[in-house]
Amino acid sequence: MISRRRLTFQLTPLLDLLLIVIFAQFMDTQETTARIEQRAETKVAQAEQQRAQLEQRSVAEQERLLQLTTENAKALQSIMKSREAYETAQKSFRMLQQQSEKTQMEQSEQIERLRDQRDRVGELVQQLFQLPEDTLDPLLKSKGTPDSPETREQRERIRKQLKELAEARGEDVVRHFLTYDELTKRSDIWDLYLTENGVFQLQIGDKSADFRAATKEEFVDRFYAVYKTTPQPKSLVIILFSYGDAKASVRFAATQGLPLVAERMRADSSGRTRFEYAVMGFVPLSTVSTKKQPAESR
Repeated sequence: MISRRRLTFQLTPLLDLLLIVIFAQFMDTQETTARIEQRAETKVAQAEQQRAQLEQRSVAEQERLLQLTTENAKALQSIMKSREAYETAQKSFRMLQQQSEKTQMEQSEQIERLRDQRDRVGELVQQLFQLPEDTLDPLLKSKGTPDSPETREQRERIRKQLKELAEARGEDVVRHFLTYDELTKRSDIWDLYLTENGVFQLQIGDKSADFRAATKEEFVDRFYAVYKTTPQPKSLVIILFSYGDAKASVRFAATQGLPLVAERMRADSSGRTRFEYAVMGFVPLSTVSTKKQPAESR
């Protein structure tokens, strides 16, 4: 007969072991949870930091956008002002151009009128000297001894002078007529010539002076300054103005300034001297130089 053995277990050690295992699992779970929470907090902190950086960038971009908008508005305003200034300048330029064209037209018309007057006077004087021989001979023979050598020589000289005057240009006839010996006894002849370079050459007897003037005011002042350096003129002064291939604006300044300076000089002389002027028109410089040589040789 087989005897039965009793199997017995001690529960206390097993329970202790179970508690140890459970506690170990609990501790591991706590550590895992702590690590997860730490990682979560780190991610949250990083997310917060990124959000703050994004907010800062957003604010900076908004400020930059506002600055660009302001600069754009200023640029547009500047463009509008520049466009308005350009339109104003264009309008002023057109007005000045129209005024310049009008002034040039008036200058051309005035010069044409003066030239026509000069030509008409020259033609009239030419006609006066175109005497037929049957009229001229009795007049020349009526004075002195007709057959004497001196009378014949005088007649030939007079004929030659009349022929030269009849064939000369109108401006030369007028100049000769104005500078005739009888006229120069009672008056002074001042020659004013405008060169193609815009220089006024004023010849007063043996004295000459050069000056420039772009406006009638400058012309009056500088002509008057030359006049103040001259001796007391005669009771009548005749200013003969001629010009070369000069600018119309400078010629216009002279034609406008001559009556003003004439009146100013008359007032300065207290009315003792009368100043008159004549516009002789276009004369080449070589012609003027040739005409001045006899006066300089004297």
